[in-house]
Amino acid sequence: MRSFLKMTWCFGGAAMVDYEAQMRVAKALRELDDIFVENDIFHRVSQEFGLKLATLLLDIEEGRPRRGKASGLVVLGPSGSGKTTAVERCIFSHPMLRPPSTQRRGVERIRQVDVCALKTPSPATLKSLGHEILVKLGYVDKSDALSLRGKPAHEIWHQVRNLLQKCRVKVLFIDEMQDLASTGARGATQEVINTLKSLLQDPDWPVCVVLAGTPELRHLVDQDLQLKNRVTTLSCRPLTTEVDKGTVVAIVSRYAEEVGLEVHPDLRKISFIRRLLHASAGHFGKTVQEISGAQSEALQRGVDEVKIEHFAAAFRNKYDRVDAANPYLAEDFRQIRKLGESAETDETE
Repeated sequence: MRSFLKMTWCFGGAAMVDYEAQMRVAKALRELDDIFVENDIFHRVSQEFGLKLATLLLDIEEGRPRRGKASGLVVLGPSGSGKTTAVERCIFSHPMLRPPSTQRRGVERIRQVDVCALKTPSPATLKSLGHEILVKLGYVDKSDALSLRGKPAHEIWHQVRNLLQKCRVKVLFIDEMQDLASTGARGATQEVINTLKSLLQDPDWPVCVVLAGTPELRHLVDQDLQLKNRVTTLSCRPLTTEVDKGTVVAIVSRYAEEVGLEVHPDLRKISFIRRLLHASAGHFGKTVQEISGAQSEALQRGVDEVKIEHFAAAFRNKYDRVDAANPYLAEDFRQIRKLGESAETDETE
């Protein structure tokens, strides 16, 4: 294979990268970004979300008296576990949820939005979250700071509930919700809980609330029995060598095939899978990133086959680790602290 990153020479003898070659590598990697790998959390979210949405849509269609309640979903997982990707895939590929449109009601133009999706803003407060929802639904401009100034949170959220009904929002998805759950005193936390319950139990227009966040978000849900009973909580399961070896090997092969690379036989061995899952701490999203990074390294070197050395080089470049702290190179890699672990964490396989 011809090297993707051919070197040219400029005045003075200094090496310059061939930017056209870089573009070819970028295009090849873009194809990897477009691959979606279904995993355990995707299937569980799809099942739970699909049933909750179907129940909600049936209540809307039939105008049933119990329409005043909906149920929610909370998806927990560490950073890099793939929870956000799984939730977004389930929501935005659902055949019963339509893209935003504009409807006429007399002389008024009304946006119809089945899904309102957003990330918890920073700084994370109940007021800033409510403001962000109003922005997403087109009620205020993002730069309109005056819309927040002087208004208490309950007034902003009164506007939010009115607009959710006006735009006929069925699903409200809030990502990184742990940022809001972990801020403020006990009173502020209870205010967040009460706001979430009001969305699920609005007598005129309840919505299906989907929250995603790190495991710290569980503390918010567990503080209130009513909220806990209104939502289903799912946690991302870490990958293990014993259970997931076949899945990991299949992903490595699929990604290599997508960019025209062969897979070295060593990458199908259980010894390599252990190193890979140690490097990614068993998080699904990070595992995929490790695999993609190795493909990138092989493409840049212009070789025909992806090997463990490409995983090692990609890890070194990304995390600036010496070889002794590189799980792909260290002889006793289990002694290396996994990314995201504290020094006190027991390092067990």
